[in-house]
Amino acid sequence: MSGKDQTVGRETTDLNYQFLTTLAMTAEEFRPRDLPNGWDRSPETDPRRWLTKTTETAYFDLSCDSRKRAEYFLRELSAPAPRDDDIQGRNRRDLIRLLRKNPLFLEEAVFTKELDARAESILQQYGLGQLLIAGDICYLSDDLMRLLYLLSGDARLLVECLSGNEMYAPQPAYADSDAYTLLRSPHIARNEEALAVPMKNVGPIRKKYLSHLGYVLMVDSRSLIPERLGGADYDGDLIKTVADPLLNECVRRGYENGTPPLLKIPAAEPVLADARDWPALFQTVKSTFSSRVGQISNAALRRGLVAYDENAEGAEKERARQDTEVLCILTGLEIDSAKSGVKPDLTEYLEEAVGRKSLFLRYKSIVKDKSERKWYEQTEYARLKPFFASADWERVWKSCRARF
Repeated sequence: MSGKDQTVGRETTDLNYQFLTTLAMTAEEFRPRDLPNGWDRSPETDPRRWLTKTTETAYFDLSCDSRKRAEYFLRELSAPAPRDDDIQGRNRRDLIRLLRKNPLFLEEAVFTKELDARAESILQQYGLGQLLIAGDICYLSDDLMRLLYLLSGDARLLVECLSGNEMYAPQPAYADSDAYTLLRSPHIARNEEALAVPMKNVGPIRKKYLSHLGYVLMVDSRSLIPERLGGADYDGDLIKTVADPLLNECVRRGYENGTPPLLKIPAAEPVLADARDWPALFQTVKSTFSSRVGQISNAALRRGLVAYDENAEGAEKERARQDTEVLCILTGLEIDSAKSGVKPDLTEYLEEAVGRKSLFLRYKSIVKDKSERKWYEQTEYARLKPFFASADWERVWKSCRARF
């Protein structure tokens, strides 16, 4: 999960490609076919809504719009001033003050390099299916108003408590909406999507004592929202709030055939070991840093493409859906294995022929973080060239057209 992004002039969060797989979305909602491949004007001039619009607008603003390029830096002046010992931060603020006095300084390398790097990062993530979307990332919290009631016994507080699928974000960074989608990383199946509605009547006591708590999202712990978010609790779990109306409508559409069943992650009996057993201690540390969540997610993505394909039907789709839900549970067990010492058996799902890996996952593995490449390995260009040559792109195009 990434943090907040100021690129488009309001708070945004990133949307992972795995979530795109589970959405009930049409091709036109993702990106209309008549849109240009490159923009000579801001995408905001088009009144339509589509999923990649925020990302494309952010890239255009950083690359072509002088006013937005300047705003990227000038917004920092409204933040608290750096500490006296933060020399780098104070120097940066002085440069931004110069930019405010003379906008022509925007063409200096100290500004253009950062803008170009940020735009290139957005473009690269766009190619990997990671999109910017209206939303926020906050810490999950139980309703503190109920805690105040339990401490004080004042019945007046009960009127202001959350109930059902209500949520309360004291300082939301996004525009108001009638519903929001709550997610937790990693996201694998539709079963992990929680739809919540904002609290309509925020009482005076809540406003007085809780409205200043930024970076917090409160829900009713008696609801199924925490369980649907992979058994989330309140010890620092981060939750992604999606505020884009189009995307939330796609999530709601996925519920038309009924709410997906709640997936319960069983608690494994922990493995006990002697604290003086050094090999056992080493194995515990090794297990902590050898998570297979990424491999499980890739295996789930291959099945999710079938499980949530609106045009797929029959036994294959049902089998893919069941496998995706099992992998969702196995992900929770794999995460918990760092504490329990019990690793789930993934043989059935991970030991597959390399040829079954999707084109997207092959591409993603090639253009991974460049810092991971060793000096003796092929360059990204040298690996991409045979990849593009080996795929039957006409067949891929026909398959996409048939699907949508």
